[in-house]
Parts: sequence; structure tokens; C-alpha cells
Amino acid sequence: MEKKTLSNLLEGKIFRIPDYQRGYAWEEKQWKDFVQDIDALIDDKIISHYTGTIVIYQPKKKPTENYGTKKLEVVYIVDGQQRLTTCSLYLAIILNELINKGEEDFKAEIPIYLLSGAKSKLRLNNDTADFFFDLISKGSTNVNASTVHQKRLLKGYNYLRLHIDEQLEKRGVDGIDYLKDLFDAIIRKLNFSFYPIEVESEIGMTFELMNSRGKDLSSLELLKNYLMYWVYRNVSLPNEKEDLTTTINKSWKEVYINIANCNGSENQCLRIAWTLYHSCTPKHWNGYTGFKANDVIPLRDFSKRTKKDTQNFISTITSGLAEISMHYSAIIKPSIDSKIEGEFTWLTKIKNSGNVANYLPLTIAVRKGVIAGEITSESYIELLKALELFSYRVFLWAEKRSNAGLSKFYRWADDISKKKHSVESVTDRIFGTINGYSNENSFRKELQEKSDWYHLRRRLLRYTLYEYELCLLKSEGKGAKPKLAWSDLTDATFEHILPQNPTENSEWKRKWSDSNFRSYLHDISNIVLTKDNSHYLNFDFNRKKGNSGAGHCYANSDIRQERKISEFEDWTADSCKERRKSLISWIIERWGINKHFEVPVDVEEIEEEEMENVE
Repeated sequence: MEKKTLSNLLEGKIFRIPDYQRGYAWEEKQWKDFVQDIDALIDDKIISHYTGTIVIYQPKKKPTENYGTKKLEVVYIVDGQQRLTTCSLYLAIILNELINKGEEDFKAEIPIYLLSGAKSKLRLNNDTADFFFDLISKGSTNVNASTVHQKRLLKGYNYLRLHIDEQLEKRGVDGIDYLKDLFDAIIRKLNFSFYPIEVESEIGMTFELMNSRGKDLSSLELLKNYLMYWVYRNVSLPNEKEDLTTTINKSWKEVYINIANCNGSENQCLRIAWTLYHSCTPKHWNGYTGFKANDVIPLRDFSKRTKKDTQNFISTITSGLAEISMHYSAIIKPSIDSKIEGEFTWLTKIKNSGNVANYLPLTIAVRKGVIAGEITSESYIELLKALELFSYRVFLWAEKRSNAGLSKFYRWADDISKKKHSVESVTDRIFGTINGYSNENSFRKELQEKSDWYHLRRRLLRYTLYEYELCLLKSEGKGAKPKLAWSDLTDATFEHILPQNPTENSEWKRKWSDSNFRSYLHDISNIVLTKDNSHYLNFDFNRKKGNSGAGHCYANSDIRQERKISEFEDWTADSCKERRKSLISWIIERWGINKHFEVPVDVEEIEEEEMENVE
């Protein structure tokens, strides 16, 4: 390992970030530390600053590539990509600013540190390669960021740009001296510990031993490093070692792309793999550390799992993780173009109802079976319907803890994965468990008694009315798309027909007794979704309904449930009773369970089991 400045580091090399590496991950905390360190070099006249470690993979057969008039060696960044990327962004801003201020000599520095023609000195991976090139060559006003990592790069560029603008304003004059000092500080005063490796499987060992400043590695990244180290240490045959290393790299590339596509969680995806391939007991999950246990992927002690079995498990979970990430992405960010009929609709409903994470291992296990042709798409959709019903009855209605049923869902995922039970039998068990948490008779009785939906259960109210709107559009609106998207719903989209604060001389005060006012004000029967809440205020019903010829009214609303309110002659307690009866009938039809399903265990045992799994 040797000490190098950025100027020394970039000389004669093109740096590539392998596709299996994570994308740009730095955020404001890291950018703030970075610019403060560099400003300290200038203001405090510090000679140098240790910035961190740069580790590169340098194949024995050194690949080269044309760059301008030269042929440069291509190396791959193992560690330090965040620092190098941020340095490049900062240099692009500084050099552009100097050139704009008439310092033409600095044009010669661009190919040394940034780019020459259509090639950059630092080449990012996956969805950020072209975007990064455009950003450092054209600036932030001429690029459009669409993916998570592109947006983070753009945000970083703008943060650095703003910092320079603030410093120039603070320091006064034309700022050329500051910019020159800044350029010099980055290329000459930042010191990196430089470490090249020539054997690809050493990458994992290097990461395992490395502790650099910056954003912490995720469990997924740490696991890859551990696997690479395991291969380096325990696989002796060169061809076998190369094949397994290649498989790990290829799998991680797919995983990073899939997770980035849905803006998902690496740790969540990794936990699903743990659940399906090792242990379906939630309390056994211990993050990345759990994989290093002697009964999972032992590094030295093979008394609980032989070296051969461990190698086979590594192959299984590596390829399985890539497959899981594909299904994970499809579930977290459902596509309307899904080839599985009904999938988009029901995954969206589950997502809107607010509890996707509990079901992920099970949903992925079943979806894998559908794609493999082992499970019918009809069985999969029926399972999704049962999961949506579970969300409504258990989480929204009964208000159980967010991990209610977790151990059961994980065990069912294992049952499906190992083909112990059919999807249909698991679906029946879900219905039985719903009845354990939210007894059918109690559900129907409570529906008749509940009078305050607005204050006590706002998400329940939101989801119920939104689903009611979708139902009306399907039955009366010829399947038209809703004019309110789920993401648009806020407190402002709830309209109290009988207003919360009617004026003293209004029709409401004359027609509504105090007891009826209290009984129905916040009941679901008196609330509709709307786009025009601010236009209704405390107006009388005729004005809201549309009899006065007002532009914003129930009668000409784009919201179907508002139009149905306009069918009432007047809005009285009897009107609420009538609408309430209709809504409750629909809710029972939509989320009631008419068939008897045996409850797996009683509620007390379920509650006790879930308490053990609170993380």
C-alpha cells in the first residue's frame, strides 16, 4: 500500500466501477464533510489531508483502451468509488467555473482529470455511466435524472455547486484565486492510501479488512465481500474459483439493478433470501452477521457444515438472490404491463393498504412458482386477494401490531418454497388467521357500532373510500380511471357533507339536532372523497349539491361518490342512515368472509407468538 495524490492516482489509467458494485451512495452528510475538509486545506493552510483508501483490481493481463491520443490501462475500483466520483464532480464544477472566468489554460486539465472526447477518466456503472458523463461535461442544467442513483449524483453536483457559489460570494472579488486553490487542494493535497490487487477473489478479503471513511456498507455489500473472501480462502481449483467468483459478481450486478429499479431495500431483499434459503423463523435473522455462522457459511470451522456443502449453499443463495431480487422488484413496484392478469391491481391494493413487508417472502415464493409453471396464476391472484383482506381486517380494522402474523407468513413461504403445502391450502390458512385476529361476527357487529371514522382510523377511512370509488367506477363509470390517485389523498381530500363547523344561522343548525350531529359528523356515511374541499366550506346542502348553479358541486364532480350524494333530495340524519346502510353492506361484501375457515390457533396464542418476534 502506498500514499498517492489524485494527480498521481489518475496518471495513465482509466478507472471503471464494476456493474456488481452499488451505485453512487453519498448524501448530504458525506458531501458536507468532504467540502469542509477541502476548505480547511485552503483556509488553515494545511499541507495535506488523508482522504481514505482507494483499492483497485488490476488484472494480470492488463487491459488497455484508447483515450485521446494515448492508450491507457483500465483498472477496476474495489473501494473508494464514492470519493473518486465526488472528486470528479467537484473538479468538473471548478474547472468549468475557471474557464468561464477566462482562465483558458485550465482547459488542458480536463482530459487529465475528467474526460477526452466521448470517454471519461472515471466510468460509472449500470444506469449512471452515460448520465455521469453528461453531468461532468454539460453541467446540471442540461441533464435529466430518472433513477435513484442518477438523482443522487445530480443532488451531489448541485450541493457542491451551491457550496462554491456561497464561498465565492463570501470571499468577494472574482474568486479566481479561491478556485485555483480549490483545484490545487483536490489534485495535490488530498492523500489516498492506494492498494492494487491482482486476484479477483481477493476483493472480498480486502473489503472484510477495510474500514474507510464514508457511507457504511450495507449488509448486501458485506455479504458479497465475505463470499469473495470465502472463495479466495477455501476454493483451491483455479477454474472452480473463477467460476464461483464470476457467479457472485454476475448475481450482485443483477441484484443492484433490480433493487435500484424499484427503489427498494437491499437489506429487505437479503432477508427474504435468508428466509427462503436458510431459516423461516423471524427471530433467527441477525443481518449480515448471521451468514457468517458455522451452520450457514463457515469460514474455517466446518464441523456443522462441510466445506463442500457450504460451497453448494453459496452457489444456491447467490443465484437465488438474483432471482429473488427480480421478483422483489416486480412486487415492490408493480407494473401495469405485468403478464400475470390481475397482478398489478392486487399488488397495488396491498401496497395502498400499508403492509407489504410481512408478505414478501410468501409472495415471492409463490410468484417464483408461477414463473416456473408450477403454480397457476389464478392461485397466485387468489393468494394476493387474501393478503389484501388480511391487511384490511387485521391491520386497518383490528389495528394489530405491524408484525402480526409475521412468523406464520414466513413459515408459509418456506412451505411453498419446499413444496410442503399448496398455495390453495396456504390461502385457506390466511383466511383462518384473519378470523383469529378479526372475528367475523365481531367485525360485522363493530361495523354497525362505529361512528367516528375520521379521527380514530384515518388510513382505514382513506383506503375504504378509495376502494369504494374504484368499485363505483367499475360498476357505474364503465371502468374509467379515478380522477384522484392514491398518492393524491390527504386530509384535504376528505369532504364532510354535514360540515364540522356550520354557522349559527345555517340550514344545518335548523335541521340537525345536537345528538344527530354528534352521531354522524365523523361517520363514514357523512364523508366523501373530493377534489373541491376548499370550495364547499360550510355551505348548505343545496349549494354543495349544485342546485344554486355553482361551478363546484357534487352533481358535476369527477368523483363518483360525490355524484351519488347529489342524488339525495336533502342531507339529513335519515340520509346518513340510508348511505351508511349501503356502505356497510358494500364493506361486508368487499371484506367480509362468508365461508368458515378454521382458525389455526386462538388469538391469545397468536398474540403471544408475535410478541416474541418484535424487533
